Amino acid sequence: MKKKFAQTKNLPDIFDLSVDYFYARMGKEFVAGVHYFIPPTTSKTKKAILWDLEALENWLRGYENSKADPEVFELLDRIS
Repeated sequence: MKKKFAQTKNLPDIFDLSVDYFYARMGKEFVAGVHYFIPPTTSKTKKAILWDLEALENWLRGYENSKADPEVFELLDRIS
């Protein structure tokens, strides 16, 4: 089963980009509620950030602003 979400510390293993790359774009290119979210917690100091891996991959591939179905892009990637 493919993971849908990942914590920030695991992103370098998935995308081969540093944690700083993702933090630098939070609230700018990466939108809360779209690319990442903070699950509810009772902790006031430690909050986990979960990243939507599909949304990140779409952004990295440049599909972010397209209204086309992601399956279409997946098919295009297979033939290119």
